[in-house]
Amino acid sequence: METEWETVMNVRTVTVWAFATPNVIMFHGGSEFSSGGEGHLKLLIKTLYFIRKDILIWLSYRTQLVLGLLSGFVGIVQFGFIGKFIAQGNYFPLIERYGGDILAYFITGSVFMSYTNLALMTFKGVIQREQSMGTLEYILLSKTPLWQLFLFSFVSSFFFTTLNITLIFLGLVYLFSVHITPNFLEALVVLFTVMLPLMGIGLLSASIVLVTKRGDPVGWLYTTLSGLFSGIYFPVEILPDWIRPVSYLIPSTYGIDLLRRVLMRGEHLSSVSEGLVLLAATGTVLISAGIVAFKRSFNQARLRGSLSWY
Repeated sequence: METEWETVMNVRTVTVWAFATPNVIMFHGGSEFSSGGEGHLKLLIKTLYFIRKDILIWLSYRTQLVLGLLSGFVGIVQFGFIGKFIAQGNYFPLIERYGGDILAYFITGSVFMSYTNLALMTFKGVIQREQSMGTLEYILLSKTPLWQLFLFSFVSSFFFTTLNITLIFLGLVYLFSVHITPNFLEALVVLFTVMLPLMGIGLLSASIVLVTKRGDPVGWLYTTLSGLFSGIYFPVEILPDWIRPVSYLIPSTYGIDLLRRVLMRGEHLSSVSEGLVLLAATGTVLISAGIVAFKRSFNQARLRGSLSWY
């Protein structure tokens, strides 16, 4: 079975072959093929090398390969539930507790999912970016600790995400006359609180990426479960009774409920304080677990000498 190092060397070798000079292409045996009058064959061979390179890269990240295939299946199931929900007609009794506005329901779900992706993707994105540029080890040797890089990246992403969503959100609300209560500061408090457990899961994802480089089963699993079971795209009541209890194990289920109560019903923080406390407590546990997991993965990658691999 091919080792990780052999896979890396194969990918690099095939890449070099694919970028051979226009006049000469090297084969395994070391022979040369002159370009005189046979450019089409040369182009075909070069294309095959590129295909082989991409296949090697694709197969070398086995975790990402499997998760990508599963995502396609889950997407079909998710849209099936959405279709079942919309098929109810113009009246939507399952969202009546939020005011019954279907556009507001979808808009708040989209906003929530943007912040979910922010919390889940930022930390592992930092790791992947620095690994791909080969600068992770240099950063670790600098005077800027890795946790500060995480913090700065998160704050920057939070700012630009909030700015972008605010402009889109206001545009949709005024263009389509969507009924939204302007409790924006309270909504930010809810979003920040629900991001605490999501940041913990994001740290767990980053710890996996340190080892696998690309495949992230933790982030993929949580994103998948959130899309299917947390009520972001359709009410959890649409789910079959036997699987609905899964919804109440996911922090996003409580977070999206609190956000919709604040923005669609105009509730204040005092009425959603119990849910905020639950999310904060869950966040404390998950962030602690994420820090422990990240430290272990970091030490493992450092001992293997794979911190700069990608």
